[in-house]
Amino acid sequence: MKKLLFVSVVTLFLQSCGPIIGTVGMVSLGAASKEKGIGTTISDNVIKTKISNLVYKLDKNLINDTKIFVNNGAVLITGKVKKPSNKIEFTKLAWNIRGVNEVNNELQITDTSFIKNIARDLASLGEIRARIMSDKKINSLNYSIDVVNDKVYLSGVATNKEEMLLVKNHASSARYVKEVYNYIILNNDKR
Repeated sequence: MKKLLFVSVVTLFLQSCGPIIGTVGMVSLGAASKEKGIGTTISDNVIKTKISNLVYKLDKNLINDTKIFVNNGAVLITGKVKKPSNKIEFTKLAWNIRGVNEVNNELQITDTSFIKNIARDLASLGEIRARIMSDKKINSLNYSIDVVNDKVYLSGVATNKEEMLLVKNHASSARYVKEVYNYIILNNDKR
C-alpha cells in the first residue's frame, strides 16, 4: 500500500512538472527569438548545426577549439586552429550553407611556422579589402578573403559572374599576391 501511494505521489509530481518544464522551454525560446523572430532564430540554428556537422566530417578535432555563432545569416567563427588551411576550410564550408550571407572568420592560427610573411599578407589583405569596399559594383559583405603566404583565398556569394570576376581581379592586382584561389559561388548556384 505504501509503495502504491509513493508511486502515485511521484507520478502526480512528474505530471505536474511537465507544464512547468514546457513553459520554461517556451519562455527561453521566446526570449531568444524576441529580437529577431522565431523563424530567423530557427534558421540560424540550422545554419550553425550544418556548419558544425561539415567541420566535424572534415576533421572532428577541429570542433574542440572553435565556436560558431550565427545571427541573421551572418556567421562568426572564433577559436584556434593549427594550420592556415584549416581556417580557409572553415570559411569555405560556411559559405556552402544556404542562408549564409556573411562569414567573419576570426580563427587564430597557433602554429606560426606556417606563416612566413605576416606583414606582407596583412598588407595584401588590407589592399584587397579596400579595393573591394570602394568598388560600387561589389557588395563587400558577401565575401571572405584570407591571405596566407602571398596566396589569396576568396569565398562568398556573387550576384553574377561579372561581380565575381571583379573581386578576383582586385585580389590578383594586390602588390604581393602570387596566386588567387577562387571559391566564390554564384547567387543562382544550387547549394
